Amino acid sequence: MKVICNRGALLEALSIAGTVSSSRTPKPVLQCVKLTAAEDRLTISATDLEVAIRYSDTSVQIEEPGETLVPADKLRDIVRESIDDTLSLELTGEQMSIKGADSHFKIYTQNPAEFPPVPDFEGTADFEVQGKVLKQLIGQTLFAAAKEATRYAFNGVLTTVKGKRLILVATDGRRLALAKGDLMNGDKVQDGPQTIVPAKTLSLVDKLISDPDEVIQVKMTENQIIFHTTEATLTSNLIEGQFPPYEDVVPKECDRKMTAGTADLLSAVRRSALLTTQDSKGVRMAFTGKGLTLSSKSPDAGEATINFACKFEGADLEIGFNPNFFTDALKVVNSDEISFELLAANRPGLLKGGANFTYVIMPVNLQ
Repeated sequence: MKVICNRGALLEALSIAGTVSSSRTPKPVLQCVKLTAAEDRLTISATDLEVAIRYSDTSVQIEEPGETLVPADKLRDIVRESIDDTLSLELTGEQMSIKGADSHFKIYTQNPAEFPPVPDFEGTADFEVQGKVLKQLIGQTLFAAAKEATRYAFNGVLTTVKGKRLILVATDGRRLALAKGDLMNGDKVQDGPQTIVPAKTLSLVDKLISDPDEVIQVKMTENQIIFHTTEATLTSNLIEGQFPPYEDVVPKECDRKMTAGTADLLSAVRRSALLTTQDSKGVRMAFTGKGLTLSSKSPDAGEATINFACKFEGADLEIGFNPNFFTDALKVVNSDEISFELLAANRPGLLKGGANFTYVIMPVNLQ
């Protein structure tokens, strides 16, 4: 095997594949990437037995076809630190040589036959979605997925096809983000079952989408989901578990409503949170017909008061929220204006950004 590679393209491929390969595993082969040189491309494969990726690098010149297993972190580090525009990768026995203009590295390889199979995309897609649409849906929901592993289903994003649209929902029990986007072949797609996709998988999909106009093909099986782009195929196990009935979480009978500019409200919430601490991280929001007053206080840090002009309909209300949860949503809203609906001080608030983004946030006790 001998390949001449564009260093930048190879580094991009290794950086993505390297996030899949497992650094903490008793199986050395799972710490490796599989390199397959054939025809006009170098295919880089990696898996941790839950997520698997095949990434095609076409910025190569194949002088001798072949395949091998190399440690993912070692190869990535060598390519990253190199100063050459092109690198030569050559397999000799059980060693791979990586040569630049002024450098020569030799790293030990392993038997590629011991590497677990990494699926390729076969057959037709269950649905297709434009790259920029999927990227936006991931950005508007992934942040709300649980980081702790206390409730396994919350560590993923609920994914379903309904009414020619793709719907993603994420929650950590204290907030819920829901985003909808149109499918490219929606007229040919039937409503599908609800599946829970791991957060790690969607984070990888987000990194794979470099062209906003690219068509992302998606295929689902009983326990797996497969994403296919022009450069990569990503296969992931689905999360088993029961996702909460999110329709029941979204408030239905709010009698108070604020309307405000997204960027202006984001600035106001950020400023009101400047003097909060880890122990006192709530911001009081006082809604009246004159607008919104945001305030926070901490025995250690001090006090902050922000008067924010906005349109508010309904009876006056004081309520507390975690400002970080508020700004997380405002940063991903894809509209210049948002609405925020409320019912009572002990009930969740409902933030809407356009017709396709809904965010439910639980209040905090400020006493």
